[in-house]
Amino acid sequence: MPSEISIIIPIYNCDKYLDTCIRSVLMQSFSNFEVICVDDNSTDNSLFIINRYSKEDKRIKLLTNDKNRGSGYSRNRALDIAEGKYIFFLDSDDWIEKETLEFLYKQCEKDDLDVIMFKNIVYYEEKTDFGYENYYDMNFMNKYEGKIFNHWDLKPGDVFRMPVGPCNKLYKKSFLDKNNIRFPNENLIQQDNPFFFKVITSAERLSLSTKYLYNRRRRSNSVMSSLGDERLFSRIYIAELLVKYFLNDVNLYNHYKKYLFSRVSNHLTDECYEVIKEDFKQEMYDAIHDLYIKFFDQYDLKEDIFEYVDEKLLFKYGLIKK
Repeated sequence: MPSEISIIIPIYNCDKYLDTCIRSVLMQSFSNFEVICVDDNSTDNSLFIINRYSKEDKRIKLLTNDKNRGSGYSRNRALDIAEGKYIFFLDSDDWIEKETLEFLYKQCEKDDLDVIMFKNIVYYEEKTDFGYENYYDMNFMNKYEGKIFNHWDLKPGDVFRMPVGPCNKLYKKSFLDKNNIRFPNENLIQQDNPFFFKVITSAERLSLSTKYLYNRRRRSNSVMSSLGDERLFSRIYIAELLVKYFLNDVNLYNHYKKYLFSRVSNHLTDECYEVIKEDFKQEMYDAIHDLYIKFFDQYDLKEDIFEYVDEKLLFKYGLIKK
């Protein structure tokens, strides 16, 4: 009998957390699933742990990368062989509530959904304490919870306030395949952004739930919390990918350009220039400046950027004079 859900877990040096992660899947109230673990050339005991589980439970499949390629590449490999009707992404240091798969599956089947979104519980490892992520304001939640909608039903700004992470959603695989939605294969920081915006602007039947179904671990030694070095330069590429995606559809671009450039400009400053280490500051400044010049000259976006990007930022990167 084919699996109804394919759970995709990219893994890199997470042996400390893997038991919690995988056990949370095996203890689900819903059992018709496959688990595709992709080891990204781990150097700890992760591969040993996954091998052990795969021998104990035939639902667990294992792929190994020949070198460290990043979570996007790993997820894409798993997507290409996934047999489930639905796709669920789980990070190897996180875990899910017992009813997660059953609840999401029933909602998607009942409403024939392309995607359903839900909420995360946050576990702060150093504090050994839990919190709750609240991405949406209550007016938004009250209006759309349990309803079926697409991005055209929303205010443009709402789309850019949604969580871009892939793990707080269940996706219909045929929807992802039909729209050729995959992650960038490069090992990039914030590669979730291109994937999310393709999903949200392609889905015809979206829904959301206020249920907290996913436990997201926050730890000081994770990739996202230890940034500040040259890895941040990949965010420059991500910013360009976003702009290129929206430019491919004139209706999308015109509908979202105000919020697109606001997001990109803040992203380049707050999440790139302001947080990078002093050793790379000038190089980052030059890279952001060069990207704007590329937007001006190669993409012919100077007029829109001058209209929608804060004048202080344009001055900051030497694009206008006082």
